Amino acid sequence: MGRLLEFVVAHEVGHTLGFQHNMKASSTYPADKIHDRDWVKKMGHTPTLMDYSRFNYPAQPEDHIDVADLIPGIGPYDKWATHWGYAPIPTAKSPEDEKSTLDRWAREQDTTPWLRFSTSGSQGSDPGDLTEAVGDADAVKSTTYGMKNLERVGSMLLGATTGKAGEPYNDLAEVYGRLLGQWVLEMNHVAALIGGFESQQKHAGQQGVRFVTVPKERQAAAVKFLNENAFKVPAFALHADVLRRIEPSGVLERLKISQQRILTTVLNPARFSRLVEQEAIDGVAAYKPTDFLGDLRKGIWSELAAPQVKIDAYRRNTQRLFVDAMADRLNGRLPATDDARAFFRGELRTLSASIREALPKTADRATRLHLEDAQDQIAKALDPKFIRPVAGPVVPLSTLDSDGIDPENCFPDYAIRLD
Repeated sequence: MGRLLEFVVAHEVGHTLGFQHNMKASSTYPADKIHDRDWVKKMGHTPTLMDYSRFNYPAQPEDHIDVADLIPGIGPYDKWATHWGYAPIPTAKSPEDEKSTLDRWAREQDTTPWLRFSTSGSQGSDPGDLTEAVGDADAVKSTTYGMKNLERVGSMLLGATTGKAGEPYNDLAEVYGRLLGQWVLEMNHVAALIGGFESQQKHAGQQGVRFVTVPKERQAAAVKFLNENAFKVPAFALHADVLRRIEPSGVLERLKISQQRILTTVLNPARFSRLVEQEAIDGVAAYKPTDFLGDLRKGIWSELAAPQVKIDAYRRNTQRLFVDAMADRLNGRLPATDDARAFFRGELRTLSASIREALPKTADRATRLHLEDAQDQIAKALDPKFIRPVAGPVVPLSTLDSDGIDPENCFPDYAIRLD
């Protein structure tokens, strides 16, 4: 505890010296270096105490990193920035005279990435400029290691939180919640790659631009990773011996909230706008927004392509979130008014067609009901006045119940519209 207190106090002393948070720092080391025992001992897993990069969560047992080195210490950025801010320049007679020397020192950032600071005006576009991240020079790789540690932690929860006989399971419930929170946190580090820009603060006289589009291959790989690790519930979240000690029900809602947080990050309006603009400026080199939405849809609804379609409760949860998120972008409090509206409509139409083709292949009634409900929700999203559906003749609106169904003919075979 004393070591942790020392770390926090040193961070706050940094603020008294005038240092702001530098959330970009943790992405400036090569991702492999945070597994290098000698590097971490000398350089730390992040180059500054001023980043929220608290613990080296991608580190693996086989890395043999000393426990004390899992906590950040004063790093090379801290020393360099202190020198830049406080070292005397004896030849300077005025603040103006200092500029050439300060500029020369600042240019060391061009060749030494871990001396860099968060880029001004990046507007949340840099996937390396995040809180609580470690090794985000390669977020997919580092999060893959992080998932291994979450699996280890998941198997330890019961023993770690129930040491004394006669005590309640409060600690177990809290730590399980923290486990899900860490999962969401690490997944969102990957999501930040989508529509992202790698950035470096530059001024006139320095070569290159400040913002470089994350290559489309890395963006597509991020979506693939999320489809496999965020939108499919990981095994470490489903230990029955843990869940049955916490509550009789509620895990589906917990997981829904967690996945909703990730999907909200993925479909962030600013992120989607950047994707549209990246294609407009970068052309064929860009990760097209249509490709992004298609990859996301195919991943979340992958069961539709199977010879026999069976969807479990966890995936039904996730798929409803997808439809709800799309519907919200069309008809929510702040509906899309740009290209996004057309793209989201197109995805819902494509999804509806895929569901229609998959329905004859359903393996169980729960799956069929889920797919029929999804079609209903898609129809409502595409046209809020669209009433789904009754079998038989068109009937007066006054005869329908609160769900828009004719009680006398409630066999949903096709959709009708009643104005």
